[in-house]
Amino acid sequence: MIYNSLKAQNYQAINGSGYAGSLSAQNNPASIVQVPFSWDITPFAVQTKQATNAFVINNFSLLSPSSSAKLVGKNGTSKRFVFTNQNIRLLNTRINLNNVSAVAFGANIRSYVYATTSQVNWQDTTQRLQDFMKINNGRLPLSGESRGSSWAELYGTYARTIYSDNRRILTAGLTLKINRALAGEYVSATGLNYIPAGNTAGYQVTGGNVQYGYSSNFDEIDSNRSASANKKSFFQHTMAGISADAGLEYTLLDDEAGEDGNDFTYRTKIGISLMDVGRNKFRYSSRSSNAAGIKPNMSDTAVSNAFFNINSTDDFNNGLKTVAASFTSLAGLFNIYQPARVIINVDQHLANNFYLNGELTLPVFPLVPKQIRYIKDMNLVAVTPRWETKTWGAYLPLQLNNQKQLWLGAAFKAGPLLLGSHNLANIVSKNKIQSGGFYLALTIRPGKNRDGSEGGSAERGSRKSRQSLECPKL
Repeated sequence: MIYNSLKAQNYQAINGSGYAGSLSAQNNPASIVQVPFSWDITPFAVQTKQATNAFVINNFSLLSPSSSAKLVGKNGTSKRFVFTNQNIRLLNTRINLNNVSAVAFGANIRSYVYATTSQVNWQDTTQRLQDFMKINNGRLPLSGESRGSSWAELYGTYARTIYSDNRRILTAGLTLKINRALAGEYVSATGLNYIPAGNTAGYQVTGGNVQYGYSSNFDEIDSNRSASANKKSFFQHTMAGISADAGLEYTLLDDEAGEDGNDFTYRTKIGISLMDVGRNKFRYSSRSSNAAGIKPNMSDTAVSNAFFNINSTDDFNNGLKTVAASFTSLAGLFNIYQPARVIINVDQHLANNFYLNGELTLPVFPLVPKQIRYIKDMNLVAVTPRWETKTWGAYLPLQLNNQKQLWLGAAFKAGPLLLGSHNLANIVSKNKIQSGGFYLALTIRPGKNRDGSEGGSAERGSRKSRQSLECPKL
């Protein structure tokens, strides 16, 4: 539902890069100061990432798309998962106020969805509920959950050098965001249990709780109205909120300039940031419901009949009323917290224009009570070797996500264009497109460096210029 509502955060290759500019605020607000340009603008960037072990898309790759592509469920027993996130960045801008401080601002549209289950066996020969119950009889109780949230945000970032000498620089940054919650949903299914039904081949359902909610603006969609009228009504019934990011960046300076004369060459750069601290608030749809317990003597046949020929949310709720011991409609407001996480990034200058970046992402919300609904980010560990100058760049990010999938990606930069793939298998394999993604960004930079010299040809000069408060020439 949420994915389809937007169809169009994570530009992994350039994380930690001194050339990331306005895009660096999405990883650490403190990283916008030590950049060798007076300003930069990213008028447009898009990123999408997805990961799943629940299904495979066969006969399709980015190099050889096919109309015969087919989606099939993966056989076997596992904890199934689907993760996806997308973002669109518009007019993201970074400006140096002076040599020790900078600001950044812009607009973003973001979407996160995930779904997970307990251990479950699935076979493509399964056709009836009874067949499914038979192959999962030893894995009870069954459970699953889903969360989805989409929002638009206007952000402003301020960062400043708080300590500097001839060897070290410490920078701090803060981002404040005004959000508009566009769409939200959650599903929680717990304690789904059943037992053999006496001498028959069927089963008797003995327990289960299902609760789901989604935002009320979906109720405003009316097939009898025009698309523009539906869109207007949809966005009018959304709610505002705020969120924040904060970060620190420690830079150990180098004694040698890069091949392109970069005056901001460093030996090691260490960043730590707390990202997406905030929540999106939604009003329950009138069809959001909670079903607790099971009516007595509820056979698998009765459950199948209750959910036969479901064509609408109302049909689904009527089915729940048939089988549930208690059924209540949900009203009022609900929150879905943004994917709060701590990011630790270490960027090491190797030689000339070669760098090695390492990043660890630690979620915050596993430490809070389970009743708090939150979005999960799929990032865990990434290592990215790169070769990079002002104009050109080549990157090979290796990522291990939180579901233990290992991806080798690639990206390149040519002038203002950055284009990357999270997983090269999306390009060369015909059955890997369901896990991976891509990113594209267009970033405009000035033709001169911060000291007014021509871009890419500045002399290193004195380090006192790092601490000067003289305004740059734009």
